[in-house]
Amino acid sequence: MPGMQAVMTTRSWTSSLFAGAVAILLGVLLILEPALTIRLLLYSLGIVAVVVAILFFAGVAFFSRGGGPLVPLLLVIGVLVLALGVLAFLKPDLVGGFLAVIAAAFLIVGGLGVAFTGVFQRSGFAARALSLLGGALLTILGLLFLFHTGFTATVVVRLVGVFFLGAGVVFLVGSVLQWWRERRHGPLYIDAELVER
Repeated sequence: MPGMQAVMTTRSWTSSLFAGAVAILLGVLLILEPALTIRLLLYSLGIVAVVVAILFFAGVAFFSRGGGPLVPLLLVIGVLVLALGVLAFLKPDLVGGFLAVIAAAFLIVGGLGVAFTGVFQRSGFAARALSLLGGALLTILGLLFLFHTGFTATVVVRLVGVFFLGAGVVFLVGSVLQWWRERRHGPLYIDAELVER
C-alpha cells in the first residue's frame, strides 16, 4: 500500500567535519609527540609485517601441494618479513635507523636525479631553476637523514603534523560552510512516496 514518508537527506558536511577533527588530532599528536608518533608508526609497521608474513606462509601452505620453485621463494620472503615485524617490536630503534638509511638513499639518489634533469632539460630558466633547487633540497634532506637521523625525523614528523593541522582546519571550515549552505538552501526532509511491489 503506497504511503507518504519523510526521508532525511544526507548531510555531506559530517564527513568533512569528521575528517577535519581526525586530521587536527593527528597533527597535534605529530607536533607535540614526534618521538611517540615515530614509535607508533614502527609498531604499526611491525603489525603489518607480521600479517604479510602470515599471508606468505599461507601461500606456502597452498602452493606446497603442487611443489615448484615458488614455495621456497615465498618461504624465504615470509621469514624475512616476519623477522622485520618482530624486530619492529623488539628493537624499534634498529628498524627505524635501517628505514632512515633507506629513506636517505632514496632522497639522495632522487634529489641528484631531479637536479641533473633540471640542468639538462630543455625548458625555461624558471623550470630548470626549480628542478635544480628541488633536487638540491631533496639531496640535503637525504644527507641530514643519513647523518642526523633523530633530529631530521623529528623535524619531518613535525612538518607533517603542521600539514595535517592545516588540512584539518580547511576541512572544518569547509564542513561549516557546507552545513550553512545546506541549512539555508536545502530542505532538511524530502517527502517521498514509497511504492511496494
